[in-house]
Amino acid sequence: MTLQPALEGLGDYTIRERTRMVLALASLREEWQENVGGGSLLKVETPVGLLLADIVEKLELTAQERHVVLGGRLINEVNAFVESRP
Repeated sequence: MTLQPALEGLGDYTIRERTRMVLALASLREEWQENVGGGSLLKVETPVGLLLADIVEKLELTAQERHVVLGGRLINEVNAFVESRP
């Protein structure tokens, strides 16, 4: 049983592209698991904008696709956040 409805347009991807997407998302999950030292990912609090930016990066979306997913404002906010980090 799934909690989410199927995403429209997902059938447009080839098996190879879907596999790449799944592996990229699994890699992101693994990074988060390492960051919490084996703790529950359900207890992690994180800014949604940064999580979306991480997903976009892992999926290697084009600049145009990134803009569609994140929107111009969030892109600017994420860029400013990244630039402000030491």
